[in-house]
Amino acid sequence: MRVNTSRGFTLIELMVTLAVVAVLLSAGVPSFSAMIKNNRLVTENYALRTVLSAARSEAQTQRTTVTVCRSANAIDCSSGDWGVGYMAFIDLDNDGQLDNDEQLLQSREQNTQGIAISYNQVGAGTTLRFDSNGTALGSNGTFTFCDDRGAGDARGLIVTAVGAVRAAVPSEDEDSTHIVQDHTGNDVSCQ
Repeated sequence: MRVNTSRGFTLIELMVTLAVVAVLLSAGVPSFSAMIKNNRLVTENYALRTVLSAARSEAQTQRTTVTVCRSANAIDCSSGDWGVGYMAFIDLDNDGQLDNDEQLLQSREQNTQGIAISYNQVGAGTTLRFDSNGTALGSNGTFTFCDDRGAGDARGLIVTAVGAVRAAVPSEDEDSTHIVQDHTGNDVSCQ
């Protein structure tokens, strides 16, 4: 006589396994989501930093003015959120607009998926200009990269008066809010 023994999971074992998997996933998903958002902020930060550094270098190499501006279409400069895109071009007549006889150096149309990029600069204007020495012509300021988490997780990029581009960092004071600071030493803000 042969005894038939089946091997497999009972319904209770299956339910316990699914409950354990659900608990593990609920603990891991929020941190994974935060990691994805942090990577998006860093990616956008590095992309703009690359364009700014290349524009400054091109201005010095070509001994001319290079303008970087917000642009959704890589044709016209406009004001507003830099998250839609931007472009860098040789600005022969220093008018802050890409003309037919001027060379487009780089452009980037953004698909920032919830990332707002703003530019707070010293003086008026919405463009950033580098002269033949690589100096930011009255355009020093801070680019702020924000997502739905607010200023506590924001990133920043500072353009100094001499044209150097560096990452914004939080204050090292013991009373620090751990929010990155702009070019004036104040915490960045997100709308």
